[in-house]
Amino acid sequence: MIATVAVRVRVAYGTHARLAVHLRAEKARGRQLLTQLLEVAGYRQDLPGAERARLLAEARAVRAAMRARGELLDTVDALVTPAVRAELAGRGWAWPLPTPPRSAPKAGRWPGSRDSGYPEAISLRLPPDLARQVYAGCWHASKEAIAELRAWRDANPGVVAHLDPELRADYDEMAARVITPGHVLRAAVARALPADDTSLQT
Repeated sequence: MIATVAVRVRVAYGTHARLAVHLRAEKARGRQLLTQLLEVAGYRQDLPGAERARLLAEARAVRAAMRARGELLDTVDALVTPAVRAELAGRGWAWPLPTPPRSAPKAGRWPGSRDSGYPEAISLRLPPDLARQVYAGCWHASKEAIAELRAWRDANPGVVAHLDPELRADYDEMAARVITPGHVLRAAVARALPADDTSLQT
C-alpha cells in the first residue's frame, strides 16, 4: 500500500451533500464495472474457491488501476487528488519548489487565514509528494506577506477585530496575499465537482 498523508480542509456548506451525490454515482459505476470484469473473466459461483478468489482479485486490481489513472472517481481521494495536481499546475507550482524553512507555518492556522468561515470539513489522503508540493507552493507564494503580517502583529498586539479601520485595512491587505493550503484544497474540490457549482468559491 502506498503511504499517504491525511489532510483536512474546511469547505462551504453543502459540499458534503454534493460530494455524496457524485460518489454514489461513481460507486455504482465501480460495482457495475467489477461485475462486468468478472463476467468477462468467466467468474461463477460453482468455481473452486481459490479460482474465484483469483478472478476477484484480478478484477479488483483492474478497477484499482482505473481509479489510480483517474478513470474511476469513486472515493474522495480519487476524486480530489487529480484536481489538486491540476490546481498546482494552474497556479504555476508544478515544479520542484524549495523546501520551506522551519519558520514556515506548520499544521493549523496560517497568519491571515480565513478558513473559519467554512462550516464543513472534508478529510482526504494525498500522496506525500503532493501534500509537500501544496505546502511548499503556499509558502513560496505567501512568504513575503507572512513576514509582513508577523511584523505587523508584533507592532500591533491585540485582537484584529477591535482595531481602528485604518489598521484593520492594512491587516486585511496583507492577509489577502496569503495563500493557505485550505485555499488550494478548496479550489481543487471546486475543480473536482461540476463546473456549474458556484458555492465552493475560495
